[in-house]
Amino acid sequence: MNMKKYFSFAIIAFLMAIPLVLTSCGKDNILDDVEELQPELKVWTEPYHVEGSTIDEVKNYMDFSMKRYGLVSETTISSTIQLTYKTVNVNEGILYSFYSSNGALYSVIDTELIANSRLVIEYLKEHYFLIAPANEAILEYCFTNSDRSMVITTAKVSDTCFNVSYAYVN
Repeated sequence: MNMKKYFSFAIIAFLMAIPLVLTSCGKDNILDDVEELQPELKVWTEPYHVEGSTIDEVKNYMDFSMKRYGLVSETTISSTIQLTYKTVNVNEGILYSFYSSNGALYSVIDTELIANSRLVIEYLKEHYFLIAPANEAILEYCFTNSDRSMVITTAKVSDTCFNVSYAYVN
């Protein structure tokens, strides 16, 4: 008789636990919660973008100045070495491209959230020269530095993200 009582209690406890387990496993992607909690930036920090820099210089800068980014991969594709950095928000990241022949930086693409576009564009307007008419609707801007050795372009790439691209003029 005592065994039946414990067995019945175990079945009831099991049946009560099933909805709790199923409810807690209901979301497919836990990162969705993290993205929703991601606050807008108060200050935007430019990615490292000194032409000809080495992979080690970029890694050091990212480790000390861009702590919200983590190195995801270092790959060699054809004549290019690429460093890929991301934040916990899977939509944000920076892609650094280096010549494999000499390891020199030649391109930087920074993907930012549209929510931070005003902050980023204002920063670029304060530090660089606008060289082409802007298309604010699609976040299309084109800037250069004082010696015109670098071109910085921005462009909307999705409903949630836009790119800031650094290219060097020889």
